[in-house]
Amino acid sequence: MPRIPMNVAKSLPRKLGPPPKSLPGNFQPTEADARSLYRSLRRVGSLSVMYTNPGHRIIRRKIREAFEESYRYPKTTPEEIKEQWERALNTKYMFEVASTRFGVEHSVISNLCTIAADRERGTTRNIRALKKDKSQEVDREYNALIQALNESMRISLR
Repeated sequence: MPRIPMNVAKSLPRKLGPPPKSLPGNFQPTEADARSLYRSLRRVGSLSVMYTNPGHRIIRRKIREAFEESYRYPKTTPEEIKEQWERALNTKYMFEVASTRFGVEHSVISNLCTIAADRERGTTRNIRALKKDKSQEVDREYNALIQALNESMRISLR
């Protein structure tokens, strides 16, 4: 079990809410809905990594990038909008599960943050060509794994 920071330990144990329900077919989100979803994703996402650095910073940045991307390239059909919102709500629920129990969900989220932080930090030394090829292969496999996880669980991890 991971070491729990004092600011998080005060709020334990937390109760897990019900899983998200399917949205109605004529769902039309407003700006206020999007703002509320953004804030709740940030809050629960940070809680899922227990407000630790670099996890808190990585989660915040990834959520911001996802919302900026959806603003630049908005979904047009009602089915696409509904799918995007259902994935966001499922992701929020996964963050909630990760913040209430330290199981597979918590490990997945914290490992994603660790890998993203390592990628962000980069390397300062020269990498041989063979090692570089292996590194690119590992990156491809990692991205394929995240894509498969997103598709199987209908979530939106980056």
